[in-house]
Amino acid sequence: MLRAVGVAKFDERVYRGLLRRPEATTAELAAISGGRPRRVAAALVRLAALGLVRAAEGGRYAPNDPEPALAALVHRHEAELQATRTAMSSLAEDFRTGTLRTHPHQLVEVVTGGEEIYRRTMALYQGATHEVLAFERPPYAVPPDFDEVAAERPLLERGVALRVVYSAEALAVREKFDTVSALAVLGEQGRTLPDLPLKLLIVDGRAARVSLTSDAYATESVAVIHASGLLDALMALFEAYWARAHPIGIAGPAEPVLTADETRVLAMLGAGFKDEAIARHMGTSMRTTGRRILRIMDRLRASTRFQAGAQAARRGWL
Repeated sequence: MLRAVGVAKFDERVYRGLLRRPEATTAELAAISGGRPRRVAAALVRLAALGLVRAAEGGRYAPNDPEPALAALVHRHEAELQATRTAMSSLAEDFRTGTLRTHPHQLVEVVTGGEEIYRRTMALYQGATHEVLAFERPPYAVPPDFDEVAAERPLLERGVALRVVYSAEALAVREKFDTVSALAVLGEQGRTLPDLPLKLLIVDGRAARVSLTSDAYATESVAVIHASGLLDALMALFEAYWARAHPIGIAGPAEPVLTADETRVLAMLGAGFKDEAIARHMGTSMRTTGRRILRIMDRLRASTRFQAGAQAARRGWL
């Protein structure tokens, strides 16, 4: 039980025997622990070095209060573990430098074929522990029955942060906006831009999957980038686009002036949807969509859509 703080199994038996019989001699502790007196004497010296016992009169040892003594040991080991964690980054950097020098081809893997790309992507994605960053744009290469919400839910529930920038073309895909809205409720942070330069997935700052082309063949071959200067550059690229992107928001319940449908319309306006796209997603006519947009602008006291967007953002509706 105490091995985690540096106490060997036999030493722990000696220590427990002394806690139960503080007056015990070395010979008596030997009988209790099942060891020879010389071995017990050596164990008592080690326990004293750890602060668990102290020398007493007559060549005996007395136990210290285990709560503060063990708390001090735990603190010492936690400090040592933290120092090891701190050294990990430096050691990892040394490893990357050595790998880049001797085996540079291992830092970039080219993966081809839809099934293999999907398998490697999901393995990378599901292994995330703290953060996933992504650029999402068509084309897609997922099975017909792929459930994006079900795939992301476990990550969000275990505290993984997801930040995704969607292209306008991605949000215009059938039912995509509803999916993004559902993911936002679960905790995904989504933003949008009119266009993105590539498809990108970065997991925990340790590996990235990036498309090799930006056309219809983008799903036929990808590169998996491991820790390197190239991965650092991709992370910087993501952060630059993220800073420029517009949040995809859903109006909150604190403002009861909009109906549920108008709330969705406002969110789609904020995401850059055209009237035709909004009408298609809502399943309404252009006339109905236009009336809803005018009503939103009236509630926001805005004469232009730009003013409406600014007012909605200021009020926290987006």
